[in-house]
Amino acid sequence: MRRQLLALTTLAARALQPPRTRARHTRHFSVSGRIYEGDGPTIELFTKEGCTLCDAAKAVLDALRNDAPHSLVAVDITDQDKKQLWDRYKYDIPVLAIDGVYWTKHRVTEGDARAAIDEATAGEFRERPGEPDASRLER
Repeated sequence: MRRQLLALTTLAARALQPPRTRARHTRHFSVSGRIYEGDGPTIELFTKEGCTLCDAAKAVLDALRNDAPHSLVAVDITDQDKKQLWDRYKYDIPVLAIDGVYWTKHRVTEGDARAAIDEATAGEFRERPGEPDASRLER
């Protein structure tokens, strides 16, 4: 009897409390910004928070920054003002561009990066085929 009374009291107390809401972690931290600056071409890394392939691309480029000078700038495609980039690249990050011209996506090797930076430094870099555009595929 005592247990039943305690259980009823507990249920009544819970019923009178306001409902609990779970805090949603919707806060977004942009990863946009200059990663490092150097002489030579500027490489844009289209990325988002938590992208491990993007981290690998950054590591490859960072290893070349003294031998093949360049600047590296991250562009977070999830930033509110980057909706068009999100629509294009959401399935294919990392996407990389050199001086605003599409270069490659997904994985980059040190050899490919060195060749592209050397081409850009010599003024001979040309857009590569295969720039992703998810918005075109979703129409």
